[in-house]
Amino acid sequence: MLRTSLIALTLLAACTPAPSQAPENAETTAEAPAVNPDAAALTATPQAGAWTLRTDEGVTAAGFGPPESEYLLTISCEMPSGKLTLIYEHELVPDQDTTLRVITPVQTLDLAARSFNEGLPSVTAEVANGAAEKTALISMLGAPTDRFAVEVNGESTAFPWADEVSQALIACR
Repeated sequence: MLRTSLIALTLLAACTPAPSQAPENAETTAEAPAVNPDAAALTATPQAGAWTLRTDEGVTAAGFGPPESEYLLTISCEMPSGKLTLIYEHELVPDQDTTLRVITPVQTLDLAARSFNEGLPSVTAEVANGAAEKTALISMLGAPTDRFAVEVNGESTAFPWADEVSQALIACR
């Protein structure tokens, strides 16, 4: 009798489905999208102006600025070499090596840069064709987003995203 009861319990256990390994409330435990700790820079009002796209002699460039003014940010692709260049209007005296940070809601990318103060002050980052940062930059800014920010020496500026940004970056893919 004991043996029959054990066999019956074993069969019952074998036929009973195992409890689900899924959490009871999958909605509350689903992984939230990654949030960039630097994303606070994106809360600033984006600069006023518009993006324009130019292609000339193997260079495709997206420039952002107010109408009839100098660009505040330029993203260019030298198609023969595959090099990407970002030029951000920003004064950092004296001329020096620095970091230009590109910030999106989910990622920050630090680019080696150099400040130049002759003429219009700017910070320039050049990303060579084979550099790991190139793929990351194209991935970050090649897809539509509401805005992104550029930061140098702790000062950031928010820019609206536009298709011209993607076109300049994809030209160097």
